[in-house]
Amino acid sequence: MRENKSNMPALVRAEHLKMKHTFVRILPAASALMALFLVFSFAPGIYFAVSAWNWWYTMLLPGMLAVLCYLVIKREKKLHYCNLLSSPLAPSACLLGKILYCTLALCLANLLLALGTLAAGMVWGSGIPLVNSLAAAALLSICSLWEIPFFLMVSARLGVFVNLFSCMVLTLGATVMLAGSGLWWLCPAAIPVRLMCPVLGILPNGLTVPADSPLWDPGVVLPGIVLSLLWFAVLTAAAGRILWKGEKGAK
Repeated sequence: MRENKSNMPALVRAEHLKMKHTFVRILPAASALMALFLVFSFAPGIYFAVSAWNWWYTMLLPGMLAVLCYLVIKREKKLHYCNLLSSPLAPSACLLGKILYCTLALCLANLLLALGTLAAGMVWGSGIPLVNSLAAAALLSICSLWEIPFFLMVSARLGVFVNLFSCMVLTLGATVMLAGSGLWWLCPAAIPVRLMCPVLGILPNGLTVPADSPLWDPGVVLPGIVLSLLWFAVLTAAAGRILWKGEKGAK
């Protein structure tokens, strides 16, 4: 009989040990620092914070999550889910451990990006207050949660290339076509980009939101959070079923 009860801190520690001597350990910090370095190379000055945030949530953050989730699932897939078969815990509990581990990495990356933009703002002046930067980090962490089970599921069943391609299509398509429109709520990838308009005052294309724009409306924040969490719940359930299929295929 598989145990459904689990100790989440222990599962997260187990995932952390599995990633010992791998790029996963440094990927969140490396991604945030790379974003800051790239913006420093191309757009230093007063617009540093605006550019860094825009590049981060429209391109680099989704890419970081796609790579992170692939590397996390890679070892299980290579062993045909033998770790899941030999574990006394149900695969659903192991999946939650992986999701929580990736969630902590996501929060760390967003916090580092916020701290980096705040430090740059002290030098050049960014126009983005401390409260807004921290709110942006929190909202991006919440509204990007759905990507973790999605990328774990795609990585497990379709591989790294489909994983990265789906990341690119979802992120760019949602940013270009939906994030600035009234249909932003239809696609989960468009939600964090839309929420950054009233929180950071940044349009999806990286420009500042005009003073008279309806995109300043903060009323989108709560619906965006609720929709993102619903997507997260649905995709987590779907990912659990995918891992069960992987387990059966390993027998």
